[in-house]
Amino acid sequence: MAKTEKAVGRPLKTARLRMLVALAVLVVVAVGYFTVVGVGNLCAGGWGDLVLLCPLGALASMIAQHTIIPQAVVSLALAAVALLVLGRFFCSWVCPTTLLQKVLPHRSDRAAAKLSEKAPAAGEGPAVDIAPLTEAERSSLASCGAGCASCQEGCGKSKGVKLDSRHAVLGGALVSTLIFGFPVFCLVCPVGLTFAGVLLVMRLFAFGEATWAIVAIVAVLVAELVLLPRWCQNLCPLGALQSLVAAGNRTFVPAVDTEKCLKTTKGAACDLCVGACAEGINLHDVAAVATTLADCTKCRDCADVCPTGAISFPLLPKKAPASNEAPDFDELPKTQG
Repeated sequence: MAKTEKAVGRPLKTARLRMLVALAVLVVVAVGYFTVVGVGNLCAGGWGDLVLLCPLGALASMIAQHTIIPQAVVSLALAAVALLVLGRFFCSWVCPTTLLQKVLPHRSDRAAAKLSEKAPAAGEGPAVDIAPLTEAERSSLASCGAGCASCQEGCGKSKGVKLDSRHAVLGGALVSTLIFGFPVFCLVCPVGLTFAGVLLVMRLFAFGEATWAIVAIVAVLVAELVLLPRWCQNLCPLGALQSLVAAGNRTFVPAVDTEKCLKTTKGAACDLCVGACAEGINLHDVAAVATTLADCTKCRDCADVCPTGAISFPLLPKKAPASNEAPDFDELPKTQG
């Protein structure tokens, strides 16, 4: 029985670090509500005369007032720079819904958690049986011209933005703003509701101000994050707006080392990175799924679950080798049950 190579090193577990960063942001905002050093929140925050708006809120405000608002333009410009440099990092590192989804996990998250638990720890590479490739499998590999290694470029649209339900919600949010004259979506935005809920709870304990608004906020958040079909991945207009700009991001883009990846070196049916990605990105064949690298939130979950440490987030992408030779897969691993 042949064995796969042992996992290289111990992957950096960033999930807890992301939670700590999001919690720190929430704490800073909460402390600011009752001190003279308040910085606002993620919907509208700043220091002194410098006040920045949420990108979606800034855009909606100008649409609602039918005019150019300098403050909103500055907010959009700074957000665009951040997205071009860091991509959609806000969604996984700053947005408070990441914390809420730990408290109010969606039912589909349970399956993803089970899949992540199957990733072997460092030094515990999975034992596999090796079987020869069938003629059909060899024919399939040869038909794409350059073999599996070429699939990291995809056979269809692997770059730019793929429009989905989130972009439809974004369009609806902007159209409703134009019709009603105010940012309608802000009434149900989970980010804004989270900070409003924090303020109301703090006032409840500090001043005994009980209000039904707390119950209403909790009910809306539960509906959005638990009952609806995965808010962040399917419905969030803020994520949709970010993806339109993040399509130009070229830094810290996840890359697969084909010399380490079990799929490209051994032909293993390993899709742990695909299962771990909340956005559903397939690094082996981006064009095969409904999302592209413009949707990457830099969460590093794919790198954390990779048993061989084949996934990294380099500052700048490396140039792809010019070789078009297909890898020679003589054996196909099958994981033991």
